[in-house]
Amino acid sequence: MRPKNLKFPFTWEQRQPILHEGVFIVPHYYALHDQWRDLDGLFSKRELHVEFCSGNGDWVLEKAKQNPSQQWVAVEMQFERVQKIWSKMRNQNVTNLLIVSGKAQEFVRYYLPDGCAAEVFVNFPDPWPKDRHAKHRLIQQEFVMELARIVKPGGTATYATDDPTYCSQMVSEMCLHPNWKSCFPDPFYVKQWENYGDSWFKNLWEGKGREFFYIQFARSLC
Repeated sequence: MRPKNLKFPFTWEQRQPILHEGVFIVPHYYALHDQWRDLDGLFSKRELHVEFCSGNGDWVLEKAKQNPSQQWVAVEMQFERVQKIWSKMRNQNVTNLLIVSGKAQEFVRYYLPDGCAAEVFVNFPDPWPKDRHAKHRLIQQEFVMELARIVKPGGTATYATDDPTYCSQMVSEMCLHPNWKSCFPDPFYVKQWENYGDSWFKNLWEGKGREFFYIQFARSLC
């Protein structure tokens, strides 16, 4: 199965949330997200684990294969990358992965119920390094609040980045929320995580000599 075999199922004018070929499509610039309530069949009854910024899908596919009793979700905004994840999922016969094509913020806000996730991961999100573009970063207080809503008490949110400025922002945003507690002591990150898993971006930055920052916060029990 090749990536190009996955076709977009509607025209721009016909766009709507739809589950298509194992991919849940959350359309851009769509005003009726809050009217979609049909979650039947979207998630199984298995424990839910979500990766945002899935890229080409190598990390999440490996996690899904290692944990067949769990339900994994890969969230990726760029459809070309979604096609690559879908192709690998089909070719490797991975049956416990749902791919979401859309923006992380909209998927979390409108389509994930309270306390549904045991773990969420954000791996190497775009750091938007220029100051004027920093507002586009995913890890902002609004997103942190939504994660606190969907992650069940005792669950975790884990971030990986190669950008020290973004690392500092991630830590600051998480520390601002009363329901998140760092799993690591001050400065609230580690630079080594054995067997964390590989991804295209991790291997790219590792080849360029970058150091990594791993952040993990637990959802408090109250």
